[in-house]
Amino acid sequence: MEQLAIAETHSPEEFALDVRSVAAALQVSPTTIYKYGFNREINAADERQRRNAVIAGGVIEQNFFKGEIRKLAEELEKERERSKGLVGRIAIMEANAARLGFDPEEMYKPILKPVRTMSRAGATTGAGRKRIRRF
Repeated sequence: MEQLAIAETHSPEEFALDVRSVAAALQVSPTTIYKYGFNREINAADERQRRNAVIAGGVIEQNFFKGEIRKLAEELEKERERSKGLVGRIAIMEANAARLGFDPEEMYKPILKPVRTMSRAGATTGAGRKRIRRF
């Protein structure tokens, strides 16, 4: 009975509750277990173990999802704080633009693409071009 009580609290994979497994754990013959009617007790313990395993599995899954929800809520709060910080920085940039005499709305206009009508391939610019001095 002690073996059955211990086995009920564990999963069926850890402690199998059938007549042969219990007989092997107790080092007795399975015939002895059948002779004294302990097989009914073993079958009842097996049923309780399976019922507890299903409940335990649901609890484990529920705890997992609670942890996932908590982690996602923390990430969401971090992103909200980051967003608030960026909004604050944009407000400061607009205030500085107005203070310096620029129109803050000009900051939101897209940047024009550079003019690329003529190829500059092979042209030397800057330090690559040598200057010839004439006096």
